[in-house]
Amino acid sequence: MAEYTNASSRVSLRVQIGTNDEGRPILRSLSLRDVSDDAIADDVAAVSSAIGALLDYPIVETSKIDTDLVA
Repeated sequence: MAEYTNASSRVSLRVQIGTNDEGRPILRSLSLRDVSDDAIADDVAAVSSAIGALLDYPIVETSKIDTDLVA
């Protein structure tokens, strides 16, 4: 029977750095690699909040992305 094996995990932070002439948000992404695959949502949110406090721009989205291999 096949199963998944975690190959890598990362956290992606979407940051709004401003707005364009039409009022639409200008977004950029920051990625943090080598995140534990069993990191719980509360821990990821706490880290995102702590990083957000250091940035000049607001974080508008936080995502944890797991890449799995089928073995």
